[in-house]
Amino acid sequence: MAAREDRGTEAMAVGTGAGEGKSYLRDVLDKRGLGSTRRLLLRILERHRDLFGDAILEVGAGMPDFLLRVPVPRRAALDVEPYYADSFREAGIAFHLRDLDRQDLDDLGPFDIVVCTDVFEHLLHPEKALARIQRVMSPKGVLFSHVPNEFRLGKMLRVMLGREESVYWHADQPEWGDPHLRRFTDLGYRRFLSLAFRHNLRLNALKPSRYERPFNRLGFRAPYCLQAGPTYLSTNDAGLAAEFRRRAGHRARFM
Repeated sequence: MAAREDRGTEAMAVGTGAGEGKSYLRDVLDKRGLGSTRRLLLRILERHRDLFGDAILEVGAGMPDFLLRVPVPRRAALDVEPYYADSFREAGIAFHLRDLDRQDLDDLGPFDIVVCTDVFEHLLHPEKALARIQRVMSPKGVLFSHVPNEFRLGKMLRVMLGREESVYWHADQPEWGDPHLRRFTDLGYRRFLSLAFRHNLRLNALKPSRYERPFNRLGFRAPYCLQAGPTYLSTNDAGLAAEFRRRAGHRARFM
């Protein structure tokens, strides 16, 4: 369902008209890997298993490599194309074919955990998709989400100097065919998540990039142009948010 910044994957809005259509979507899915963002989420789910429930849904799942590793009993995947539906089902993982821009998810839940990485930037109506995700979650549910940072310093300088086009993660696509329909800053992404969730914790603080670490050691957050894409834990359960922040220790100051 989406182009994954850190794993070279594509999935959501390509199927709704962006980029090169279905052949493009299948090509990028075939190149997919697990990626650093979902590796971070796996570590969180393993280390803090007691905080989260027993049902997980991955939105824009692509292939089952992530859900196969998740230590949760009830697992389900959702995508806009059925390319790997049989692979999920053979692994004992439920598969649902939905278009987040157009279709509700209310009949699928509730889920205690929803994972949605590199999806929102592809959607025509990300705010409606966020509301659909929130409605399928249990009262104590958490959303783990990520979008790419397309405002990194080196890329922006090359664009401003006229040396490159603005397409970032899909350089094989022309600007008019860029499957990324939205570009998020950390500030804007947190504001976006706040449309549906009262508590939004920035997980980048748990694994800062090499460019962020010097700033963090000095007690500052790095400029956004040096950060990785925003990765968040979102929930409406105040107790869960407070406990996760407590466990984060000194790193919570950058959440």
